[in-house]
Amino acid sequence: MLSPAYEMAGSYDYRLVALSVLIATFASYAALDLAGRVTAARSRARVLWLSSGAAAMGVGIWSMHYVGMLAFHLPVPVEYDWPTVLVSLLAAIFASAVALFVVSRRKMGVSRAVAGSLFMGSGVAGMHYIGMAAMRLPAMCHYSRLIVTISIVLAMVISFVALWLTFHFREHTKPLGWRKVVSAVVMGAAIPVMHYTGMAAATFTPSESVNGSLAHALSITLLGQVGIILVTFMVLGLVLLTSLFDRRLAEQALELAFTKRAEEKFKGLLESAPDAMIIVNREAEIVLVNSQAEKLFGYPRTELLHRKLEMLLPERLRGKHAHHEALFFAAPKSRPMGTGFEFHGLRKDGSEFPAEITLGPFETEEGLLVSSAIRDITEQKQFERTLRDAKDAAEAASEAKSVFLATMSHEIRTPMNGILGMTELVLDTDLTTEQRDSLGLVRLSAESLLSIINDILDFSKVEAGKLEIESIPFDLRESLGETMKALSVRADQKGLELIYEVQPEAPEAVLGDPGRIRQILTNLVGNAIKFTEHGEVFVSVEQEPQETEDLGAAHLHFVVRDTGVGIPAEKQRKVFEPFAQADGSMARKYGGTGLGLTICARLVAAMGGSIWVESQPGQGSAFHFKLRLAVQKAPAAGSAFLRGSEPLQVQKLHDLHALIVDDNFTNRRVLSGMLTRWGMRPTAVDGGRPALQALEVARSTGHPFPLILLDGQMPEMDGFTLAEKIRNDPELVGATIMMLTSAGHVGDASRCRELGISAYLVKPIRQVELLHAICNILHLTTQKPAPLVTRHSLREERNRSRVLLAEDNLVNQTLAVRLLEKRGYIVSVAGNGQQALAALEKENFDIVLMDIQMPEMDGFQATAAIREKEKSTLGHIPIIALTAHSLKSDEERCIAAGMDAYVSKPIRTSELFTAMERLLGKRAEEEASGSAVEIENKLTRLG
Repeated sequence: MLSPAYEMAGSYDYRLVALSVLIATFASYAALDLAGRVTAARSRARVLWLSSGAAAMGVGIWSMHYVGMLAFHLPVPVEYDWPTVLVSLLAAIFASAVALFVVSRRKMGVSRAVAGSLFMGSGVAGMHYIGMAAMRLPAMCHYSRLIVTISIVLAMVISFVALWLTFHFREHTKPLGWRKVVSAVVMGAAIPVMHYTGMAAATFTPSESVNGSLAHALSITLLGQVGIILVTFMVLGLVLLTSLFDRRLAEQALELAFTKRAEEKFKGLLESAPDAMIIVNREAEIVLVNSQAEKLFGYPRTELLHRKLEMLLPERLRGKHAHHEALFFAAPKSRPMGTGFEFHGLRKDGSEFPAEITLGPFETEEGLLVSSAIRDITEQKQFERTLRDAKDAAEAASEAKSVFLATMSHEIRTPMNGILGMTELVLDTDLTTEQRDSLGLVRLSAESLLSIINDILDFSKVEAGKLEIESIPFDLRESLGETMKALSVRADQKGLELIYEVQPEAPEAVLGDPGRIRQILTNLVGNAIKFTEHGEVFVSVEQEPQETEDLGAAHLHFVVRDTGVGIPAEKQRKVFEPFAQADGSMARKYGGTGLGLTICARLVAAMGGSIWVESQPGQGSAFHFKLRLAVQKAPAAGSAFLRGSEPLQVQKLHDLHALIVDDNFTNRRVLSGMLTRWGMRPTAVDGGRPALQALEVARSTGHPFPLILLDGQMPEMDGFTLAEKIRNDPELVGATIMMLTSAGHVGDASRCRELGISAYLVKPIRQVELLHAICNILHLTTQKPAPLVTRHSLREERNRSRVLLAEDNLVNQTLAVRLLEKRGYIVSVAGNGQQALAALEKENFDIVLMDIQMPEMDGFQATAAIREKEKSTLGHIPIIALTAHSLKSDEERCIAAGMDAYVSKPIRTSELFTAMERLLGKRAEEEASGSAVEIENKLTRLG
């Protein structure tokens, strides 16, 4: 290794260095641009672009190299061997060809990029060191192996980066895109790095002779330098201009091809359209049609083109069409033409057809064009007419069916009213066991027939879409209690316990349709009784939590549980389908239409609720349904059971001990809950012997039971036997006994009096009814206690109102009079409307029960006359319609005629008396309010 003292000191012309970097950047940009052209070219053009591009890039890289070498100055003259220089140029062209070939592939993975960078880097390094070998100067050139190695590695790394950038930006056709420019600058700066690293690897020491042959050596003058630079820029510029021109030509060719394809597609779409397509310009001249338009209108397209669109419209519609056309062009957008207006087309043969037209504007070079899709809707119109005729026929048939059902309902219900009512009255008299059993079968058969009639009528109304839901105020507990009372006889006939409970948090007064809720419960409880042979049927109502924003409503959860046969899991979904039962054999064993649960499901859905069933065979069923009912801010008129009675001193029941004796656990729980809510302290036991033990313990501890509630039917020792034992014990004589039985029997009342039983009530017992009875027998009212408190005595205390019954049917007259008098009302009878008006002239009545169909003057005419007279007297007497017509429209007609309520025949006593008590209570409130106002007015005048 020579001493550094003998090395020649070289220097750089930084202007030429900067120029070499600029040339490298220009060459890099050309490489990026050429890569896109090579990729886009096909076949022979691809080879041409690849070869010419490689030559241009090679010249650029080679020029950068030699400008960089010319920028290096030594203190001795330097010449260049031109054949060697030519070889270095070929090496640059080879490296460029490799680069363009690699980046023009469809895909370039890492392995392909690495292989390409090895070849390209070797070519660039070869160009550099071959170019260095072309130097002829009186000096020896020495290379640092480490720096040479670094320069070669740099050449390959720079080649990898150049290939990767060029491949990813080759599709950027924008001439001065920022990604393309940045990539060219990065590559233009990186390539000279390799060159000047290679130059740093060489050191020169003086020599007495020139190293190498001078036979082909040339001295590069300033003019030569300028020439090389200019030629380089000219070649690269020419390549770029050629590339730009080729790109423009390619884009134009592509655009023309696209336009041609688009036009062909448009024509194809136009021809394949199922509708007649006519395209017009702003002047409404036809510029394009499809074959469907030719077929529809009967014109060849040559006769349609450049003609006015109005030629395809009947003369009478052309003025309206021009108006719609002007509106469309004022605000063009895709829409049906002339919505609500019926268009007709005119064929060449003069025939017309109904048409539907859809317009769609679009911009073209020719200006705004409008496509009109025209469809012949003759078949559609015919179908609509057929559908309308079928609808009218169906409605007529439905109306005829409704009239038939209403007529049949009236004709069947009228005699059924007498059968059921008279049977019930006779059953309340002294009969032999055989007579009572026979009449019980008569009543059961009549109720079954009535149930079938009701199911068929209700289902017909549901299917006809005439099911309507009311929203009226009612008392939840009272309504449920009345429903359970009506079903208690059926439960007792099978020896079942029928129990109901309304949780304390549930509201008293709500808004809803009590009739429909009663219908649902009647169906569900009736089914439970039918399919239960022993045990109990328990109905519970609880209020579910609700969200803050829904505080004005109650979400009520009704559950009807039984201990019956149960329903298999695979059958549970079918029970709500029409005419379906869980088991076909059940229809033979238990009877029924299979419509009850379907009607329940439809009613619940109509009220916005949900219904479902949970059941296991042999373990009973639980039918659930949920309803949302609005809560009244004030109690419903007439909802209080004790309306018109003396006030109860309920506070005196506080801390009162009571003994409940019942073998049924649910009954004990429900009764305990009621007494606890009134502040009492109940103790419940399950039979006679535990009851006697409890009485003995209470007496010995000094806290005897002042009140005992006995179940009438219990195993081992029934209620009467237990009552007798209590009365025979001198130390227990002071206890007050109430008898609670599932059904009353003849002779029970006299036996209660003999045993000193103070009250005799039939389960299920309404909460307020039980409270009233307890207050009566414990002397907590201001009235004198009755000898024996029964449900009838409780009602008789309140119901001494005068009733006018307008009814022409003798059987119905007899039945109604007996029912009303038994209830405690004073009844007068009128045979028709005129007699009713005459009776009202002679006497004062608290309420009128008005039959609708009567001779001489019917119920509607009589009601109208009563209401007309009341305009002068300023009074108002409640009128309840009694009719065998049971459709919703019948009820609406009665209410519209001025009646206050509606009860269908056969009369359900619970429904009739509930309606009467509600109206009488409302009237009493109004009269009391009017009296108070009158007294206040008198005092004001006196004062």
